[in-house]
Amino acid sequence: MATKKNREGKKKPRSADDIFADVEGDIESIEESEAVRESGKLSSRLEKVERKLSKMEMLVDITRALNSTLNLNELLEQIIDSVIRLAETERGFLMLTNDEEKFEFTIARDRESRSLEEKDFSISRSIVKEAIKKGEPLFISNALEDRRFKEQKSVLNLQLRTAICVPLLHGEKAIGIIYTDSRSLTTELSNEDMSIISAFASQASIAIENARLHGELVLSKENLARENLELKQELSERYNFSGIIGKSKAMLEIFDTIKKIAPYSTTVLIQGETGTGKELIARAIHFNGPRRDKQLVTINCGAMPAELLESELFGHKRGSFTGATSDKAGLFEVASGGTIFLDEIGEMPQPLQVKLLRALQEQEIRRVGENKPRKVDVRVIAATNRDLIEDVKNKSFRRDLYYRLNVVPINIPPLRERSEDIIPLTEHFLEKYAKKMHKRGIKISSSAMQLLVASPWPGNVRELENSIERALALCGDSKVLKPEHFPHLQHSLGILDGLDESKSLKEKLKVVEKQIIIDALERTGGKITRAAELLDVTRQHLHNKIKEYGISS
Repeated sequence: MATKKNREGKKKPRSADDIFADVEGDIESIEESEAVRESGKLSSRLEKVERKLSKMEMLVDITRALNSTLNLNELLEQIIDSVIRLAETERGFLMLTNDEEKFEFTIARDRESRSLEEKDFSISRSIVKEAIKKGEPLFISNALEDRRFKEQKSVLNLQLRTAICVPLLHGEKAIGIIYTDSRSLTTELSNEDMSIISAFASQASIAIENARLHGELVLSKENLARENLELKQELSERYNFSGIIGKSKAMLEIFDTIKKIAPYSTTVLIQGETGTGKELIARAIHFNGPRRDKQLVTINCGAMPAELLESELFGHKRGSFTGATSDKAGLFEVASGGTIFLDEIGEMPQPLQVKLLRALQEQEIRRVGENKPRKVDVRVIAATNRDLIEDVKNKSFRRDLYYRLNVVPINIPPLRERSEDIIPLTEHFLEKYAKKMHKRGIKISSSAMQLLVASPWPGNVRELENSIERALALCGDSKVLKPEHFPHLQHSLGILDGLDESKSLKEKLKVVEKQIIIDALERTGGKITRAAELLDVTRQHLHNKIKEYGISS
């Protein structure tokens, strides 16, 4: 709240140094004046100077105390107690601005440093309004005789004598008001008293803002610590074994493997088709091991060019290549003490495979442009949807790196090979997205569930999750999901119905999967990338399936 006078350049309150200089000048003047000594006025002047000096020393002590207090409530009490002492008044009030920039009572005390009850919160609002209007301190020695206020109802009711009201300014904004008064005492306020109280108010404003900022910082740190703890708990709950849905024999074996290897830093290679949950397994390993409180850093090795990937993994020195404007730590350094998850490891270029092998063997890396090795302590978990054995045979993946990564292999079977997991997964995703969309109580019909179980799911768990979310979003007010809410799957069911009953479920699902891929390619004019997006699988995964089924693209 900036006043007109503020904006025009109101005279600043005198500083403590200025007032001290005046006191020293007074003392020198007294010492040098023989006439004063002889006139007998020395004692009176010395008393005034000593009183001024005493108040200045009090101001210095008070300011020192204010600057050492960061607790806002304690600080506000100190401010009011101090102003009562400096002004020699009976009671004091401190009002601060709220979020709506209105003044509200914050602290009320008497000269015995006791808090006043709310029924005693009676002040002269006319004096407060005048101080706010002028934007400067208001000092009144006897309000009952002051022509400006002697007829004001509040002054008469309170029988006010001394009254002081000082705006607390932060820059040009009023952040509060100090108000102090006396009803039984009349204090003769000298210019020095006014200067001292004004100087005190300036220091008090700074101290209040510092305490507020400190309080906000402490609160921010507490909130951050609480959110961090909640996030860790959430991550721990999300990636414990109860957070991974699956009751098939294959998944139970994977859970058992995770439980056995999580406590150690053993390198793990997770293999499985796109959408099977490889990253979920990696997170479960990390969050159930001793590195859970350290970072888990994830990078997709197939998502960037070789040059950028090397810099991202191992870091670089400033000036080592165009655009390297500063030194940068790589993800191996960032993850030191924790875990790095190398997704799509099969897409890593061969030159980088050599450097990764060295990092695994030596537990050290070299930043791009540096010769000095840097030690790192990282658990490595890698994942791929490729057949790395086949890649080793055709020499696109290094044999030595494969064996270094494949210390503990985890193979996640595709969803079509563990159909018993589809029902619990469906129930889990149904509950998750019904809660998000505020559609609690929604069910799925048995015929719709049969459709889901019978579908081949080329995109695996991710495709199932997307299908449930899509059906919930498009079902309107329906309380039951039916087959018609999964139109993209009904075509698959039609294909299944026309198959030879002598075929096994696995054989039937392969036929359906092949037909779905053919349909996607026809819809996209044979464009593999667009067909992969339509099926929610990676381009490489779709390419492998086209090759497996001998489909002409």
